[in-house]
This record gives sequence, structure tokens and C-alpha cells, in this order.
Amino acid sequence: MEIFAKAYDVKVWRVIKKGNYPLPASTPPRNDHDDIYSYSKEQLEAVQVNNKARNLLHNAISGEEYEKISSCDTAKEMWDKLKVTYEGTSKVKETHINMLVHDYELFSRREGESIEEMFAMFSKIISDLKAFGKPYTSGNQVRKILRSLPTTW
Repeated sequence: MEIFAKAYDVKVWRVIKKGNYPLPASTPPRNDHDDIYSYSKEQLEAVQVNNKARNLLHNAISGEEYEKISSCDTAKEMWDKLKVTYEGTSKVKETHINMLVHDYELFSRREGESIEEMFAMFSKIISDLKAFGKPYTSGNQVRKILRSLPTTW
């Protein structure tokens, strides 16, 4: 999602991660109606980026996921709710990371498993660790796995 949002507009990703741009102060409107026509150029830009961020998240998720965030007022609220939904709380995240590290450290070829299947499983562990902010290099572990393979394989 980060790459998608940044490619769309770097300011949009900033709003998703950090919160709405505040409306810059400007001269008070000429009438009692606080409407878009009384906004300064800077205020319009802030409103535009804030709305683009919400729109991007709305369009990037399924209808089922939309129900989880439909009551949120800002893109940051939406993002935070989605993060908790899919990553869990910090305690859940820490437990998941520990399980992945365990899988990484004890990884070995299963009986009857092809090289492609083994590599796919190992790549998934590496990818999941990276997604949780705990990148591991595959070098030493891959060498260990390769040494454990039968030479007639």
C-alpha cells in the first residue's frame, strides 16, 4: 500500500501515516458561510490532499473491509484500524514475529518436498519477517539448507 500511495502522491502517504494536513489560517470569510469558495489556495490544497488520502483507502479495499473503516473521519484513523485488524496489537505482532523467527531458524526440507516447494516456503518466511519490520538475510540459512540436501537429489 505504501508504494501505491506514494506513487499516487507522496503527500497522500504522509496524510495516511501522520494525519490530516491542518487547514492553514487565512483571512476570515467575507460571509457567514464557511464554504469552499472562501478557502485560500493553501487551504484548498490541504483539503484536497486529505480527501485524496481517504479516497485512495476507500478504493483500495473490499466492501467487507470498508465496513470496518466506514465510521472513520480521517485517513490516519482508517489506516490505524486496518493495521490493527491485519497486524494485530503489538503483543500479537511480537508473537507472530517470534513464531516466524523460530520457523526461520529451524527451517529444513520436509520429506518428499521438492526444491520449488521448499524455496517457496522459505521465501514466504523471509517475506513475512520483512513485512513485520524484521528483515533476515537468506544467505547463511540457505547454505545450511543446501548442505542438508542429499547429494543424489
